[in-house]
Amino acid sequence: MQWPYKTTVRFQGVEGTESRLDYWVSATNSAEAERALKERLLSNEVFGYRVADVRPATKDEAEWVNLPPNCVMLLA
Repeated sequence: MQWPYKTTVRFQGVEGTESRLDYWVSATNSAEAERALKERLLSNEVFGYRVADVRPATKDEAEWVNLPPNCVMLLA
């Protein structure tokens, strides 16, 4: 069964500044969530990042986000 994972990605800017983006990723485990996110970023030709954190959603977060299977969603 797939579950949402909150995944944090950090990007290094040209001037040395760092930006952070959070994604919800639907996956069966944290390794699969990280792999799915990396594949999505690569297919969109996004480089210069590192995955900083992957954690499963709490029950309340999972109900709130209601993420469909095989989905990657940027948190606004």
